[in-house]
Amino acid sequence: MIAIRIYYQRKVLSDRDQTTVKGNPLKLIPGAIAALVTLIFGFEYIFAQGTFSFAYIVEYPFWLRWLGVLMLIVGISLLWAAHHHLGRSFHSLVVLKDEQALIDTGPYRWVRHPIYTAYLLNYIGGGMLSANIILTIVPAFFFAMMICLRLGEEEEVLIEKYGDRYREYMGRTGRFLPYV
Repeated sequence: MIAIRIYYQRKVLSDRDQTTVKGNPLKLIPGAIAALVTLIFGFEYIFAQGTFSFAYIVEYPFWLRWLGVLMLIVGISLLWAAHHHLGRSFHSLVVLKDEQALIDTGPYRWVRHPIYTAYLLNYIGGGMLSANIILTIVPAFFFAMMICLRLGEEEEVLIEKYGDRYREYMGRTGRFLPYV
């Protein structure tokens, strides 16, 4: 997750002079908390397992760990595909860019916010794989809080830029999951 995000964030750094920040960056704080908890408890799981023994579920079904692996595979693949299709239109803040495009290819064909879906899958899947209750719940909770705080302003900015074209797109795609 980190490698994908850094790679695509670095690709758009040169666009700073063509970018207008529209959203409140403070709304990213819950997402930063989610990432910090994931880094701390993930590091503990990989390098010092047992340090936070209170966080592990003793009787954890093996199949839930495999479900976590599947969620991670889907989540990381979706994260890569979403960033790849956004290309130079990506930014981690809510912004307007001079050469920003309305993307409706790849995962954006079915879902308006696949990056959010990918992160939730990764946070929950990683927690399930580790059998760590903190790693399963806390990052997902804080990331969901961040989504709730910023999703409205993000969609307002897209409506401001694309108008009826974005409203039509909203009508045919799901927010986080495809319409069934």
